[in-house]
Amino acid sequence: MIQYANALRALAIMAVVMIHVIASLMAVDISKTWWLANIIDSFARWSVPVFVMVSGALLLGKDEPLSIFLKKRASKIIIPFLFWTIFYELFTYRSQFELFSVKAAIVNIYSGQAYYHLWFLYMIVGIYFVTPLFRSIAKNTRILVYFVVIWFFMTLENVVFYFTSTHLGFKLGVFWGFAGYFVLGYLLAKHELSKRMTGLIYLGGIIGMIVTIFGTYYMTYTKGKLDIFWLDYLAPNTVFVSMAVFVLFKRSFKVNIKWINSFAAASFGIFLIHPFFLTLYKSSLFQDLFGFALHSRTYHVLFGIPVTFVVVTLSSYIAVVILQRIPIVKNIVP
Repeated sequence: MIQYANALRALAIMAVVMIHVIASLMAVDISKTWWLANIIDSFARWSVPVFVMVSGALLLGKDEPLSIFLKKRASKIIIPFLFWTIFYELFTYRSQFELFSVKAAIVNIYSGQAYYHLWFLYMIVGIYFVTPLFRSIAKNTRILVYFVVIWFFMTLENVVFYFTSTHLGFKLGVFWGFAGYFVLGYLLAKHELSKRMTGLIYLGGIIGMIVTIFGTYYMTYTKGKLDIFWLDYLAPNTVFVSMAVFVLFKRSFKVNIKWINSFAAASFGIFLIHPFFLTLYKSSLFQDLFGFALHSRTYHVLFGIPVTFVVVTLSSYIAVVILQRIPIVKNIVP
């Protein structure tokens, strides 16, 4: 495993947890607390895109038979997919289990509505299906660059639609979605960039971050309710920030740190399990046992945010490490 890839995976999962820790603080009127949450959220929005970019960097350049690739991916995604979608469907009805419906659960799982974070599983399965197609042209850099350019153009087209409610007449849906990040990660990993290009990417990242923070504020203020367009993972500003983070780590992170490697190895499992701990620590059960509920507003946001983040992250990591050492059970947190 490339060291910078491990570092990115470890930091990205922390950023994902932080986004979910502060999520409720965004759904309020603009205030100091809202601004704090907005800034934290904006600085963390590169997380999921970079996860996908790292996957592209590690998978697209490999040369293996289609059957071997599908077998490897299936073993790492099918069992976690089945287990966690069912687990969270049941978990949703934990206090009103009499309302649970097998039919509704099947519909939710089929439509991707099982739990708020599990959309990632559906997305990554889709990317795995098209990976063999990208691999077949991976050595043709021009075609991959062409794909990324058209993909980025579609992110700009979405900005046009956001402000004008008018879509481009040409149907270019194939270029929409996270596949662009997948290819982009491979291109950035494969090719050495000039100092000028690196500088432009860093500048784009800074501009993208400013747009994320103040664009979210302006549109939220204008509409009188939370507007998350500029926080979207597929917004062009997020693309710029994600590129900058990826390139920064590729160029600067060379060391082999054991705990980072361990955290990276547990990152997928942490992603899957952390909402359970987020819910547990703010539940009435936890409050009855310890006298307080742990969440972003516990005592004060300057206490609640960091403490909740650390406790949830460490709890998830420890749980995953334990589960990964149990035969058979380890397959749910690969």
